[in-house]
Amino acid sequence: MDIATLIGIGAAFLLIIISIVIGGSPGAFINIPSLLMTVGGGLSASLASYPLPEFIRGVKAIIKTIKPTVPDPKELSDFLTEIVAKVRKDGILSLEAEIDKFYEKDPFLGDLIRMLVDGVDIEEIKSNAEAALMKLEQDLSTEVSVWDALGELFPAFGMIGTLVGLIQMLQNLNDPSALGPGMAVAMITTLYGAILANALAIPVAKKLKYYKDLELLTKEAYIMTVEAIDKGMNPNMFRAKLKALFGLEGGEE
Repeated sequence: MDIATLIGIGAAFLLIIISIVIGGSPGAFINIPSLLMTVGGGLSASLASYPLPEFIRGVKAIIKTIKPTVPDPKELSDFLTEIVAKVRKDGILSLEAEIDKFYEKDPFLGDLIRMLVDGVDIEEIKSNAEAALMKLEQDLSTEVSVWDALGELFPAFGMIGTLVGLIQMLQNLNDPSALGPGMAVAMITTLYGAILANALAIPVAKKLKYYKDLELLTKEAYIMTVEAIDKGMNPNMFRAKLKALFGLEGGEE
């Protein structure tokens, strides 16, 4: 679990709430029309930018920032190095009995090992893997893009709310009782948009981008593993390559 996401976003909202309460009149910062305009408008405009299944998947991707699906790079490096060492010692057919374990680790890895054990040419394996990687990168990029869009549209609709509130004020200059509600809509929608963008959408997009890059590196490590097996690479040399790929400290062991 990535508690940094929970701590960061939670702390941002908590600090804002505490500042509002300390300043007095927290009820003045609650305005349902402003909330509907900012949140509803931002979500609706984002929905119009993507097919419905892609949009829903993108919004749900926030779960990945809390429970990432990528393995720890160091543990993964050790696991893949053990595979290379096992094949060098016992031969490639020794992997067939453990194929289910590889699929459990990652279906992508399981497919690569299965093709290798079945005697598929390494170039064909790499070609299939690269095609799968292109689709994966597209899917992950869409998830990031959805939150990037929300980070742009929440403040935009906050600004629209500000304009609406100003227009309401200008239309009712002769009615002092209407100036307060109009000013509330004008100011609070901008505040809502700024908070939702900077305390939620933008951090989520950045975290998803981080895990997207790490997941693609993980898949690249799987491809490197089947290449190393095919070439009979020394396990220590392979470990060093993985450490370089993930930016881990240390070289050969």
